[in-house]
Amino acid sequence: MQQILLLGHTHHDVGYTNSPRIIDRMHVRIVDHVLDLVDAHPGDGPDAFRWTFEVARPVLEFLRTASDADRERLRRGVASGRLAVTGGYLNMTQLLSEYEFDTSYDALAALADAGVPVRTEQHGDVNGTAWGSVPAMRRVGIDRLVMALNPDHGRAPFEQPTGFWWEGPDGDRVFTWLSTHYGFGEEWGIVDADVEEAERRILAFVEQLDARADYPYDTALVHAGNDNRWPTALFLEVVRHWNARHPELPMRTTTIDEALDVLEAQAVRADVPVVRGEWSDWWSHGHGSTAREVAVYREARSLALTAQATLALSELRGDGRPELATVLGYRRGPVRLRTRDEIARDTAEVDEQLLLFAEHTWGSWETYSKPHSTFSHSHWNGKAAMAYTAYDVARDLAVEGLFRVAAAGDPDAEHRSGVLVANPTGRNRVEPVTVEVKVGEKGVRMATALVAVPAFGTALVPVPAEPRLVGESTTIEAGAYRVTVDPRRGGVVSLIDTRTGRELLDPRSTHGLGAVLVDRVPADSTHPMVVRDPKDFHPDHPGPDFERSIGAGDASPVVRESADFVSIEWTTAAPTVPTATTTLRLYRDGDLIDLDVRLTKPEVFGPESIFVAFPFASDDPEFLLETAGAVYAADTEQLPDTSKDWYSIQHAVGVRGGGADVLWGAIDAPLVQVGGIHTGRWARKLEAGDGSVNSWLMNNLHFTNFQARQEGTGVYRYRFASRPGGVTHESVRAFGRDLLQPLQAREYAGPVAAVAPTLRVSPADRIAVELRQVPDGVRARLRNLGADALEATLEWTGDGVHVPGSPVPLAPHGVADVLLRRDAAPSSPVE
Repeated sequence: MQQILLLGHTHHDVGYTNSPRIIDRMHVRIVDHVLDLVDAHPGDGPDAFRWTFEVARPVLEFLRTASDADRERLRRGVASGRLAVTGGYLNMTQLLSEYEFDTSYDALAALADAGVPVRTEQHGDVNGTAWGSVPAMRRVGIDRLVMALNPDHGRAPFEQPTGFWWEGPDGDRVFTWLSTHYGFGEEWGIVDADVEEAERRILAFVEQLDARADYPYDTALVHAGNDNRWPTALFLEVVRHWNARHPELPMRTTTIDEALDVLEAQAVRADVPVVRGEWSDWWSHGHGSTAREVAVYREARSLALTAQATLALSELRGDGRPELATVLGYRRGPVRLRTRDEIARDTAEVDEQLLLFAEHTWGSWETYSKPHSTFSHSHWNGKAAMAYTAYDVARDLAVEGLFRVAAAGDPDAEHRSGVLVANPTGRNRVEPVTVEVKVGEKGVRMATALVAVPAFGTALVPVPAEPRLVGESTTIEAGAYRVTVDPRRGGVVSLIDTRTGRELLDPRSTHGLGAVLVDRVPADSTHPMVVRDPKDFHPDHPGPDFERSIGAGDASPVVRESADFVSIEWTTAAPTVPTATTTLRLYRDGDLIDLDVRLTKPEVFGPESIFVAFPFASDDPEFLLETAGAVYAADTEQLPDTSKDWYSIQHAVGVRGGGADVLWGAIDAPLVQVGGIHTGRWARKLEAGDGSVNSWLMNNLHFTNFQARQEGTGVYRYRFASRPGGVTHESVRAFGRDLLQPLQAREYAGPVAAVAPTLRVSPADRIAVELRQVPDGVRARLRNLGADALEATLEWTGDGVHVPGSPVPLAPHGVADVLLRRDAAPSSPVE
């Protein structure tokens, strides 16, 4: 070893050590304080004060209100190498979609405008990130990634520290430094200037690196930071003490940019490995600790995308005269229309709240140990409010967008009534929608219809009649399937694709499709996580064993039918789940199947897991999983030693090989276990004994900032379909995009434009298109869903909109923006 680089930073938690309401604003104050520390400790020697802002958000917030002098101090500090700002918005979980990735990276433009270059992205604590983050980083010029993993509840893909090239699905690469846990900065006495302890610990660390044959670097990178530490210059004493004692091995402070310059150059000379695949996060099991709020967050981002599309289409078509309400009511239309600036403001608020919720800090450091404390409840209230705020504002935007797009472009639109459905995507769709409709003066009911809606278009259909009660039966048949239900086994025991005659369910399964499974640790378990410390739910302690109960019932299923569908409903119960009502719908046209599970789930303390099972038939299954910006094959397209017991998906899973080929999707719950239930195996290789996809709704297998209780009364929704022609990476991604951007439906009475010019994009089935108002017009962001390059063409079917020349080239998994503009300025909102 020839040198030691000491990296000063604070680990950014939005909460944990204090309420997220307090922490978020204090991190902005940290920027001011760091600038003062730079001024107070001038010089450029090895013990100069150097600092890295671990994430970009506090610096972006600082720049919103900073004086010209403070902006110059920041710019000067970065230019001189005393400061670095990294490109990650926050330390994010795998909840993020590619839409949120883009939102976070688009925000970096404000740093460029301030003269602050961003070259590196740094994460702490989080044990994985989506494969699609590689091309997303490269699109904004970031080609280095630092992951300071927390090894609790999982493994790192290689021994920490080390470097490798991470290759994205498109072939681009980022140099990745797999660092030590950032918390060593406090544990080793560095941030508090315990110079003797720091010397002892750092010396032992260097000796370990020197002894490793797989460490081709002459530099040791050491973190000087911990959770939400208020910056001080105390760690400079460690540098001075060390250099006085060890002149043969100099230490100097560094920024992450300087450190990566050194380490990347050495990695190039050493020809370090190139690896491809998903970095699946072991800590993602925490997504199942708060099932209801995660579902709210996922619904909020779908509403946000829908709102952006309908509001953008309304602008391109030109405002009509939307129906306005006279009461600010949840079930009513808008009382006024937002201005363009107001839309931009509210959309930005939704973006911000989505990113804050998807950040990795779930609760406080006493949430698990003191679940009833006022602080624990206050902290979770602050965190959950991020999801609910995003939902409230996004839903309101989406309602306004629907009313505006219905009347857009036609000031004399005829008043009509029915169920209004908008398609926020660039391809024609025929899908079920479920909508609340009025019954009498004050009553409501839920109605479901199968609706065809053109790309970026709307449809108005009659309010569906209430389904007819057929009676009790165990078998239904409609469209492409025949279904048999046995409540004693929890659900569907036979699912026949009538087009092929193939049985889609595994005959070996002890439970049916849609069955609710409850796993609990036996009361007499002696596993270390039970008798010693919940932190021992860890690869070093395989297990624990679980007792599984299958939700079962003895009442006969109830069958209903309408013009569009046939449904079957059954009720079961299991320990800790006193009631589960499951409804499966088959549609007379098309091959989609919807399954809704309504749980009554009282609060329970103590380790348990709740699953909804889908035991598909496959003797030699391969599972294709949708992550942000990519689809990967479980096990074979993953980084080594990343999570194979469970996965956090976006929406879709493909099951293929040796039996039924199925596209499956979860609307509300991101966690799945595939090929069986593997909790506690800590497997290095996925051993898929069957073709099952198990939706892991809830668990409380945690020890710190996740909820100790388990509850989540509500409805959890799934959609799936047999694909006899086969399942591909691209079809999984397209299925997931449809679930992310569902058809928007609402009972409606108001003007409906007679002529609705719209945007046409080709090839529509291979491209996802997101519309959004931007200062100069409407941005159409095109995403290539596949691994082959293609050319996209865009056409506006009416007059008055300028569409730049086509075709638009899209690289494999590539993204391109096209700016659309009305020939005349957008009309003012109608009050």
